[in-house]
Amino acid sequence: MYDPFVDKTLNSQQPVVDSYWQSTTSSPSFSPLDSSKQVDVAIIGSGYTGLNCAINLAQQGVTDVAVVEANSIGWGCSSRNAGFVLPGSGRLSYQQLVDRFGQDNAKELHTQYMDAIDLVQSRVELISDKADKTENGYLKLAHSPNWFSKLSKSADYLANNFDYEVETFSKSEFQSQFVDHQKVYGAIRYKNGFGINPLKLVNQYTKMATELGVKLYSHSPVIDLEQSQNKGHKIITNQGEITANKVVVATNGYTPKGLNTPLANKILPVLTSVIVTRPLTVEELKAANFLSHQVMMDTRELKYYYRLLPDNRILFGGRSAISGKAASNPKYQQRLLNELKETFIGLEKVSIDYVWSGWISVAFDEMPHLFKTENDIYYATGYCGSGVSFSAWAGNELANLIVGKNTRSPLYSELPKFPFAPFRRIGQSLFYQYGRIKDAIG
Repeated sequence: MYDPFVDKTLNSQQPVVDSYWQSTTSSPSFSPLDSSKQVDVAIIGSGYTGLNCAINLAQQGVTDVAVVEANSIGWGCSSRNAGFVLPGSGRLSYQQLVDRFGQDNAKELHTQYMDAIDLVQSRVELISDKADKTENGYLKLAHSPNWFSKLSKSADYLANNFDYEVETFSKSEFQSQFVDHQKVYGAIRYKNGFGINPLKLVNQYTKMATELGVKLYSHSPVIDLEQSQNKGHKIITNQGEITANKVVVATNGYTPKGLNTPLANKILPVLTSVIVTRPLTVEELKAANFLSHQVMMDTRELKYYYRLLPDNRILFGGRSAISGKAASNPKYQQRLLNELKETFIGLEKVSIDYVWSGWISVAFDEMPHLFKTENDIYYATGYCGSGVSFSAWAGNELANLIVGKNTRSPLYSELPKFPFAPFRRIGQSLFYQYGRIKDAIG
């Protein structure tokens, strides 16, 4: 499996991921870049960030925009995530946001989280089947009594400091109203999260971009990014090149090691895996008391996330291997299946129909960043696995920066470097050991 921590380049011959989403719709594909082009803005990466940046630029009158993608459009995390549209991003709680950014900036960030949800919602509404959108609601599940106390306090904190109402459910209330979860000690529910088919969302963004005149080139891996002799940049692919006044790096967790970008040594690509079961029988749904399709995530350091899909399959995801080489080891999908069976009653005979993995991007300070360098390279990255909504907002905000508008986002800052960057994976391994111990203690 392609590994951005190891591989210097991302070639165009990568297989299409065998995901559940690919069984519902196909990935959009365009002709590769096979000549020299000159544009105003070139965007590397055709995921949520890159496509939304292109859409917003075109809507604001920037007519000369090109997007280059190494494989099919949205091939990376945007087409293989779990489809969780969440009110937030990064790994910090609201109290931690206040501690780091101050009360006013944290409130501004909360507003941006809500704007991100609204943006995705507005574009989902344009899709004929609404991208299989679930009912609204994002459930955060306490994996211990101590964590239920923390969640209850956080709900009160949000109501008192952000005027944001979050529902609280005891263990018995959760089990009777949502699903008979065997490892839950209570939960809180954010009212405005939801689930979607992420590949259908990619297709909608692609449709919007092409209708606005954005040029898309797939199967065109960028092998070098150079400063042009004149003002601007040169993007070199294996068959062509683009000269651009401004460049957006929207490659997130799939940024190859050898590509000269401002993200070098500043992100940690982390692998997450997802399994999708066969459709549950009526008897199995009743035994587990599955009454909701709302998205759910637990409070463990090494989190599990899951939801019931429209055709009554269970999507279940969590931590995977550290390296791409180890990703195909069957122990990772078996770990997820074992956890699923321990979590829900009556699913002892359930089997897996789909399994896949993908890279997310984690910044050293565990929060997203958007930034413009001195030589007009723009980027947004570091969503920490919670970027379906916020990446769309970040792409929009990059477009605003490109046309000369100021940003009010507290997340506008340069990515910090990882200390001892070559040893990031040793640190990741130690963190996983720590996480297992912490989760066991509760």
